[in-house]
Amino acid sequence: MQDMFENAKRVASTAVERAAWEADKVRRTSARQREIDLLRRERSAAVEQLAGVLLDLDRRGELTQGPLQAIAARLKALTDDVNRGESEITAIRNETFVPGTISINVQRKDDPNAPTPSSSAYTTCPSCGRSVRRSAAFCSACGAKLK
Repeated sequence: MQDMFENAKRVASTAVERAAWEADKVRRTSARQREIDLLRRERSAAVEQLAGVLLDLDRRGELTQGPLQAIAARLKALTDDVNRGESEITAIRNETFVPGTISINVQRKDDPNAPTPSSSAYTTCPSCGRSVRRSAAFCSACGAKLK
């Protein structure tokens, strides 16, 4: 009888662990997908800006390489970030569950003590204090214009 309870306990524990692992996998995929969607919108805005600069410089007869190189570099960086993010999502989706190896870090979006990305690619929104990409034109949390 004791063995039956121990076996049921082990099966239930593995099922709970598996569910938590799957939930964390979905959370990480969704979070990365949101970041990629923001990058894509930012990239579209940069393409529109590029077209505007080209047309304006052409209209004035002042088409130089400086402004074009800066916008092209920004577009390349955004495209690289999107590609890297898509690769990360594929890797997350291809992960397999191994019982006993789970390590979940769950935090609430509204947690004021939540860590912010430490990468130099991020800065703080002056309006709401959330972490945002340095290249972002608007804060994804409050919508404040950043540049």
